[in-house]
Amino acid sequence: MRIHDGLLGLLFIVLGACVIWQAASFPSMPGQAIGPGTFPLVFGVMFVIGGAIIGRAGLAAGMGRLATFNEGWRHRDRALAAFVAVIGTLVLAIFFEQVGFLIGGAVLLIALYMLLGHRSPRWIVVSLVFVGAVYYGMAKLLLVPLPTGPLF
Repeated sequence: MRIHDGLLGLLFIVLGACVIWQAASFPSMPGQAIGPGTFPLVFGVMFVIGGAIIGRAGLAAGMGRLATFNEGWRHRDRALAAFVAVIGTLVLAIFFEQVGFLIGGAVLLIALYMLLGHRSPRWIVVSLVFVGAVYYGMAKLLLVPLPTGPLF
């Protein structure tokens, strides 16, 4: 599917504005320049700037169709993978504490790779390494409390 860059730019600008609006309401930390709203504010500004750049490029290219569907999205495997991604994420969100980030993320990623035709053992390793790296970065470096499930 191809979405016009002007429409995508507008979407990013609106999303960034919503993030900025929400981040502005976060409380400040006494005695610190960086508070809980700093990083969302930075990302919101980046979304607005990036959306403006993308939207401007799209408008400069001219207005055509707002969305174009290509043949790739009409394949059963891709539609099934999109369905599994959405439903799998919802199921993982519901059972996040019981399943844990490591098991849930790895199972979901491996299932998506399998559905998209990447069935060699290399993709299982890629999934495990990626989920492990994200877990390490979030839980150990950034101290985000991610549930481990039955592993630990």
